[in-house]
Amino acid sequence: MRIPLNTTVAPSGTLRLVLRDQRVEVRYQIDARSMTSSARPAGDREIGVDKGYTEVLTDSDGQHHGTELGELLTSESDHRKIKNARRAKIRSVAEKARDAGQHAKADRITRNNLGTRKRDRRSSRWQQTVRTTTFRAVHAVVDKAALIAAEDLTKTFTGLARRGRNVNRRLAAWTKGVTAEALASVSERRGSVLTLVNAAYASPVVPCCQALGQRSGDRLHCTRCRVVWQADHAAAINALHRVGDPDITPHTPYQRVKRIVRERADRQPDQTADPGLQPTLWAESETSERSTLINK
Repeated sequence: MRIPLNTTVAPSGTLRLVLRDQRVEVRYQIDARSMTSSARPAGDREIGVDKGYTEVLTDSDGQHHGTELGELLTSESDHRKIKNARRAKIRSVAEKARDAGQHAKADRITRNNLGTRKRDRRSSRWQQTVRTTTFRAVHAVVDKAALIAAEDLTKTFTGLARRGRNVNRRLAAWTKGVTAEALASVSERRGSVLTLVNAAYASPVVPCCQALGQRSGDRLHCTRCRVVWQADHAAAINALHRVGDPDITPHTPYQRVKRIVRERADRQPDQTADPGLQPTLWAESETSERSTLINK
């Protein structure tokens, strides 16, 4: 029996055959060093990054990478919500028919309307698209960076704010794990150093004066020098600043981090903005559009 392969890389080593939806998948390992992308040189700078919702990463230069991620998450999440609601109604009809003794009708409804083959194929395609988008975004960062400072994305998300059902649904599909995998894999293959830092209070701290700012949507207002930052950009800069910080280590409790931030700000009450830092602020229309995407 022959199995046609849609790849230009000849499989070698241990092969694993997986039967899925009447198809045979051949899985095998390849040497990452042999991949074309592994030959791309890494940059020579130190770059901080922050994981977003509407983009894969924002770096400390203020550049957004993988900006199509938000639309991918939103469209798939909304599609699943509608489909699941329809399936629930059909399942209810099938259950009522079964309770009434109409087993043939119930079996027919289940067989023709409640299968998972098409759903699984769509999910597989969507996951691959997300992975491609994420890895491309990480490659763009590594093009600039010899060192990448990022939070540990393998940790469980534990936000304290109460969120609506739609946002919770999107958080459940959030691709932190894929981003963590991409950062580790791409940086290792291309010779860039990935440094994990403590992300506690990285978003609300304004890089210009190193004080706690006031957050308004995606804007972060400095109450001292009045500079307005894009919040993800500020978080990426703060992540970079925490590389080698003797007080804020990856294991410092967040309560202690908050005290350290306040103590440092209090020691320099008249500090002005660092002219070397260039804050970024979205235009009003873009901010409105992105906020709508998040809160839809």
